[in-house]
Formats: sequence, C-alpha cells, structure tokens
Amino acid sequence: MASKPVEIAAIAGAHGIKGDVLIKPFGTDPGQILEYGPLRDKTGNKTFTVRSLRQGRKNFLIARIDEITDRNQAEAAKGTLLCIDRDQLPPPEEDEFYYSDLIGLEARLENGELFGKVINVDDFGAGDLIEIMPQNSQTSMYLSFTKDSVPLVAVSEGHITIVPPSYDESSDDAGQQERTEEE
Repeated sequence: MASKPVEIAAIAGAHGIKGDVLIKPFGTDPGQILEYGPLRDKTGNKTFTVRSLRQGRKNFLIARIDEITDRNQAEAAKGTLLCIDRDQLPPPEEDEFYYSDLIGLEARLENGELFGKVINVDDFGAGDLIEIMPQNSQTSMYLSFTKDSVPLVAVSEGHITIVPPSYDESSDDAGQQERTEEE
C-alpha cells in the first residue's frame, strides 16, 4: 500500500510549442525530480514521466514530459501538482522535518493550550507560511513560518508551538474614533 502523496513540484505553464512545461520545484535539490521515476497528480489518476530537465528562468525548470506532447496539453496541465509517495523520500535528519509531516499536527500556544491544527504549509512568494485552523472556527489563519512565530516543531510528539500575533482591539477602536471625529 502506498504512503500519502507528497507534493514535490507544480506545473507552472507551457514553454515553447513542442509541449515542454515550466515546473516550480518545492525541494532544495530540484534535480532529484528525475530520480523519483514517474510522478503522479494529487489524485493519483495521472502519471507524468519526466524525460529531461533544464534550468529555466528564476526558480523554474523546463521539463519534457512523455505524457505531454504539445502546447495545448502543456497549457491544460498548468497548476497540476506533481507528487511522489512519502516513503520515496529519505528520512529527515535529526531536528529536520518535511512540511507534509506537519499537516494534521496540533498547534499549541506557549502555555501548552491547544489552539488548533496545522492544515497546510504554503509559499506564495514572500516566504513560508503555516496555515492553522483554530478550534471552533470556520476560518483558517496564516503565520509566518519563522522561529518567532513557530518556536517549536515536535513532529514525533504530534504538535507545534505557535506565537500568534497579538491584536489590541482598543487601539484600533481609538484610531477609528479619531478618524470619525475629524471627518
């Protein structure tokens, strides 16, 4: 039985007219994409065999994929997450972890109180963000994934410690009141 899928890259768009695609790798060693063998989409329904990789612009790679043979197919594949099974990755070193291992962990405050659960780790271009679903809430929140905001990651214990930003409502109300009086 296969382990849970781990996203290692995403197809970011078409490159040229022969079906090459731009790939945004998520790991620290993008060349490893070739070593994993066939990749699959997040659903596991489609397989992608990466035939070759070369450096593209910025942090992108240009890939030739057997299953994508023309520009139309390359454009249609944009946004596809490329995955491998978790057990294909080497075990992390001591005091290291894979972001996929954080999903589902409890998010606790510094005093040990349960705050919520980790539901995702993202990077929208300005650095890593950890997405937390607070208890009894329908709306998730993002924290910058830094030592200040997430001082402890204890994967083997099933939790992380977070320091959410404080919000002083009285200062916001006072500012709003001042603006209103001036108008």
